[in-house]
Formats: sequence, structure tokens, C-alpha cells
Amino acid sequence: MRKEELIEQLQERDPLLANAVSHMVTYVQNRYLSTFPSKEQTEAVNDYLRSAHADGDGSMSERNCEHRRIASQNITIASIRVLDSRQLDRLQNVLDHIAYDKEYYIPERDCGMHR
Repeated sequence: MRKEELIEQLQERDPLLANAVSHMVTYVQNRYLSTFPSKEQTEAVNDYLRSAHADGDGSMSERNCEHRRIASQNITIASIRVLDSRQLDRLQNVLDHIAYDKEYYIPERDCGMHR
């Protein structure tokens, strides 16, 4: 299946998931994979993860962290049809970081400092 077909199918059911999957599939399929996803890619994931919050307050409580982790796995599961196993492993690793660190990208003001 092509990425475009997958996104079209997901869009009908869950537009936030479709957007997160689209951005993250693009990120892990990039020929020159960067260490961190872009701010736009991270925000697309966070929009979906926030939609899965039980408490809805955006806090990083243990309960919300668990909901974010489960929601991140939904992105990986939705991506199975277009990514190989190596890409899926990379995707889930990045999503786990985003789930626990909302700003996993490298902000421009960071001046090249890596986390």
C-alpha cells in the first residue's frame, strides 16, 4: 500500500491520526534521516496524542503518559502497511520520546545543542 492510500483511508476515520501518521511516515522514510523530527512533525504527533488524553489537562501525569504511550502505538500500528520493520522500530522509538517529551524536536533557539 502507498502512503497516500493509507492516509486517505485514515482521514475518513480519524483526521488527527491521519496527519500524525503522514508526518511520521515521511520522517522515517526520509532518505537522510535526521536525529530529531521537525517541529511540525512533532506537533502533528502531539495533536493526536492530546486527543487521547483521559484527563484532558495536558499534564504529564503518570496516567496521561500511559495514554500518550498507547496513542503513540496506534500511530505505529496504523503505519504497518507502509513501513518495513526497521522503519517501524525507528518510528516507535521516536514516538516514545515524543510521548514523554512534548518538545522532542530541536528548537531553533537551541543553537545546535542536542538533548
